[in-house]
Amino acid sequence: MIPTPIDGILCQRYRPELILIGSTMDFHALLSVVYVAGGRTSSCTRGLALAEVYDPMTNKWEDLPPMQSPQMDCLGLSYKGRLYILIDQAGLPGQNTSEVFDPSDGTWCKVDDIWPFSRAMHLAFQVMGDDQVYTVVDWGESSIKTRDTGGEWRDVGSVPSVVLPDHSRPLEAFGYGFAALRQELYILGGRVLKWEESGAGRFDIVNLGLVKVCDPSITPLKWRETRAMCRSGCGSILGCASMEEESCQ
Repeated sequence: MIPTPIDGILCQRYRPELILIGSTMDFHALLSVVYVAGGRTSSCTRGLALAEVYDPMTNKWEDLPPMQSPQMDCLGLSYKGRLYILIDQAGLPGQNTSEVFDPSDGTWCKVDDIWPFSRAMHLAFQVMGDDQVYTVVDWGESSIKTRDTGGEWRDVGSVPSVVLPDHSRPLEAFGYGFAALRQELYILGGRVLKWEESGAGRFDIVNLGLVKVCDPSITPLKWRETRAMCRSGCGSILGCASMEEESCQ
C-alpha cells in the first residue's frame, strides 16, 4: 500500500474508458476502477514513483508497476484510453515529457509533452467522450480552451463573471470547480472579492454556491444557472468529478 500521499493524483476508470477525477484525493465509484499515482509523504519529500489501482466491486487495492520517475504536485488526465501523469511544469522548456500508463498491458512509458500549460496556469482538465479535452487557463483572465484534432489549443470562451445583488459591477470568481457531464461544462462554487464601493480599499470574501452550465459546442458560450449547491458546499472547490448512475431494472 502506498503511504498516504499529498499532492498525488487520483483517477477513476469507467469501463471501457478512463475518466479524470482530479488532482487531489476526490473519488466517486460506480462500476469503476480508481487509480492513485505519485505524490509525496513526510519521508519521501521528492516524490513517489508508486501507483495503485482500487476496484470498489471487490474492495481491493492492487499495486501497479512504478512510474519511470518519481512525481509530485502532478496532475492526472484520462485521454484516449490511457492515463497521463502531467508534472507541475508541463509545457515549460526542459520539461517536455509525460508519464503514460496503458491499462491494456499494464506498462508505463514516457511521451513528448502535448500539454502546453503549467499546472499553475490552469484550474482543471476535463474530457468529453474519450478525446475532447477542455481546460481552464487562469493567466490574466479565466478562459476555457480545447484541443482540436490537429493538436492545437484554441479558445472556446470565458468563465462567466459573477453579479451580486448588492454590488454594482461584475466580479471575477476564483477557486471554483470545473467539471464535464455528458456534453456540457460546469462551473461550480468559488469565491469573489467584494470591494467596498467607497474606494477605501477594503473588501469582503464572498463564498459562492452558484452552478453555471453551458454547451461548449455552441459559441459564443451561453451560460445558464442551474440548481445551486447546498450551503455547506459553498466556497473554494478542491476538485470536481462527474458520475452518471445507471438504474437497475
